[in-house]
Amino acid sequence: MTKIIALLLVGAATSASAQVYRWVDEKGRVNYSNATPPAGAKATIVDAQAKPGPPAPDTQDCYTLRCQGERLEQRLARREQLESRAYAERIAATPRPPRGLEFRKYMWLERGMSEGEFLTIAGAPDILTHEGWDGGRSYIYMPTPGDPFVTTVVISGGRIRGIERVRKF
Repeated sequence: MTKIIALLLVGAATSASAQVYRWVDEKGRVNYSNATPPAGAKATIVDAQAKPGPPAPDTQDCYTLRCQGERLEQRLARREQLESRAYAERIAATPRPPRGLEFRKYMWLERGMSEGEFLTIAGAPDILTHEGWDGGRSYIYMPTPGDPFVTTVVISGGRIRGIERVRKF
């Protein structure tokens, strides 16, 4: 007799737990419950024994929460590497601001000065161009807010051959 009662209780428990209801309440929220929904709610019975569908292509048979978390961490690390690489490329592609040539440095320059002396005084140019068959170069210093002049120094044969300073602002 006890076996029959136990069997009936197990059968009733499994059939009751298999009933899962889905309904939308008056606030528009979707609810799931194994208890009967409130009166007036339009409920549907959801099959609790439903089997999972095929895995997504990027899951590679990874069903556990831990496995999915590890995959997410790997994807986030890859994304961070790509973003840092893209940021470094943007920084490298950004032109540096013009340095210009201060007036006090310009005053030290004179024709016939060697290229080494000139670069020691003036520093690296904003633009360097190579011109002519004799290996001449033009060093161009762009205007800055503090010094609104474009300075062009022409070097030929290792010596300054021309200096030009023009106001641009």
